[in-house]
Amino acid sequence: MLTRRGRAIAGIAGLAVLLAGVFGARALNAIVAPAVVALVAGYLQIRFVPAVDVDRTPPENAHVGESRTATLAFHSRNGDPLSRPFLGDVTERVGDGLWPVESENATVRDRPSGDAEITFETAVGAEPLQYEVEYRQRGQHTLGPVTVVATDAFGLHARETELRGTETTIVFPRVRRLGAVGRRSLGRLQEYSRSDQRGEFEELREYVPGDPLRDIHWKTTAKRDELIVTEFAADTDVASVTVAAGANAEGADAMAEATASVVLPLVADGVPIELSLPRGELRVGPEFGGQAAMLRTLAVVDSGPVPDPDADVVIKGRGDDATVDVRGRRHQFSEMVEARTAGTAPTPEVEA
Repeated sequence: MLTRRGRAIAGIAGLAVLLAGVFGARALNAIVAPAVVALVAGYLQIRFVPAVDVDRTPPENAHVGESRTATLAFHSRNGDPLSRPFLGDVTERVGDGLWPVESENATVRDRPSGDAEITFETAVGAEPLQYEVEYRQRGQHTLGPVTVVATDAFGLHARETELRGTETTIVFPRVRRLGAVGRRSLGRLQEYSRSDQRGEFEELREYVPGDPLRDIHWKTTAKRDELIVTEFAADTDVASVTVAAGANAEGADAMAEATASVVLPLVADGVPIELSLPRGELRVGPEFGGQAAMLRTLAVVDSGPVPDPDADVVIKGRGDDATVDVRGRRHQFSEMVEARTAGTAPTPEVEA
């Protein structure tokens, strides 16, 4: 199809033909001939643009507030590299909840549907295209499809092709770093989970990931220059802590954020967790893992009533905050964590 510029050139050439009838053939030679040559040459360029396909490498799963890189690599339909890269505009649709970052060779705009799109002016097939994606809202979000608009060197003709493949990226809830109130509150649970189960001293052994820091035998550690922990006879018989979470219609995000921020520090200190959510139950702990499954579940969990009101920890999301009831002591989640500007905690690596 003709672009706006192509239609303008064609219109000028047509006008020149009319003027030639009045002023002679010199007008025809001076204007019409170059215009016709450009239009024909542009058409032939577009006519022989190869059919392409795209391999999309979506950004990794990550948390709200983080950003990752997406890659688009174009090739021929049979999978071979393009022998002749061509000029064109590449537009990638990015689902609501994600936001593409504008760069020197790419522009971003909103769509009426609430998602966004990023457009590159590039030589398609010359090299992969990369762009940064900001994670703004938890959930499972879609990237694609891609639209490729091939143009000739003069910008007179264009051919649009939509490549329909899509990929998804999971955005986990933000994990907040606990402040003094939160650490004191969860500290009681850490003691509770082991206090009635610890037997007599049994042996000293090397530290392994998941051992609680309070079991480190510092005197022996200093002598051996490696972490040594105290093993108790009944240390393997650890009581689980039950956590139940629910939310009203507007509080699912706050519930997910509070749950992740409460459960992960307990697991890191060696406390097994039995977690119940509005639509399912999970076991999370140092012996049976589950952190990855929990974060994926919290990324998409919806509102609903608290399934176990008698749990050791009861979390209720309301609006943009949550209440956290720890064995009868209630706190606002916003009071348990550090300031938002510096409160994002390190989280375990999670498989895609």
